[in-house]
Amino acid sequence: MYKIDCKITIDNKTLSLLDSVEIKTDIDSLMDTAVIKLPSTVFNKYLKDVESIVRGQKVEIWLGYDGELNKEFSGYIRSVERDFSGLVINAGNELYLFSLAKMDNNVYEKPTVKTLLEAVLNAVETPLKLNCQFDFSFDKFTVNNATALDVLKAIQSECHCSMYVKDGVFYVVSPFLVVDSAKTVKYDTAKNIMADGYSLKYKDKADRKFKAIAKGKSKGKGDQKEDLEAEKGETGGDTETFEYKGIATQKMLDTIVEQMYERWSFSGYDGSFQAWFLPIISKGDSAEICDQDDPERNGRYFVKAVETTCSSGGITRKITLGEKLS
Repeated sequence: MYKIDCKITIDNKTLSLLDSVEIKTDIDSLMDTAVIKLPSTVFNKYLKDVESIVRGQKVEIWLGYDGELNKEFSGYIRSVERDFSGLVINAGNELYLFSLAKMDNNVYEKPTVKTLLEAVLNAVETPLKLNCQFDFSFDKFTVNNATALDVLKAIQSECHCSMYVKDGVFYVVSPFLVVDSAKTVKYDTAKNIMADGYSLKYKDKADRKFKAIAKGKSKGKGDQKEDLEAEKGETGGDTETFEYKGIATQKMLDTIVEQMYERWSFSGYDGSFQAWFLPIISKGDSAEICDQDDPERNGRYFVKAVETTCSSGGITRKITLGEKLS
């Protein structure tokens, strides 16, 4: 029987009591978040721990069993809510600092995504290393009275790219490009996948009718810009359309729809499942799903999101799958 261990530090001070912790990480969400719930009183005595907890303080969350802890979250307090039941602490990862850093007003002429991101990281003075695998240019990009986080959101919205932080690296990738992972975690439907919270559905490639459409405008001024469009797939199913406001080329749009179509044209699982804390897994890893009753359904998938919850009932993870890798 495992003994649940949880260590939470705020400005290097360890919290003495805890109700629950919920950590959410998702490659489609800029900021990883954590919600920490604390009691404000024990046996009708007010806890001194809660008096000094304020916005902006550094937070680290370690979870595990029998004294063997794994760092699950590192970030900063975004808000503190108090009510009759206790405290609710909302925290965000390193990107919280981006919401505090003001960008200089500027009009960038024909910048690449990488150029803009380098300007953002310089404004924040963050130790994060940039890994930009997304090649895209804007005709013009205006920054006016905006924070670094505002600029990231604008880039993500207009380019439809995925941005996420993992292991000290700020990744920016095409949402349609299959990104493999160096770490693979194995799950067996008969051993370490829980029946509760199971929502995986298996679909054959032949049943996945999907059409991808990408639209944009070519280089030029005013009426000289040409409307461009590319599409691939079958009608009668789901359709995804993405419009690019920056500079586009026909080759770029053709590549995007090819990536979109290939990403979702496979025989395999969609959805999420719930598992225990171990083995350790995080967004951006890959999960190998094994089904002893139907080995043909075995496969390895990109992990899109992980939601980790710790309470008196145990430590569990909700794991959401992305595209199939093999």
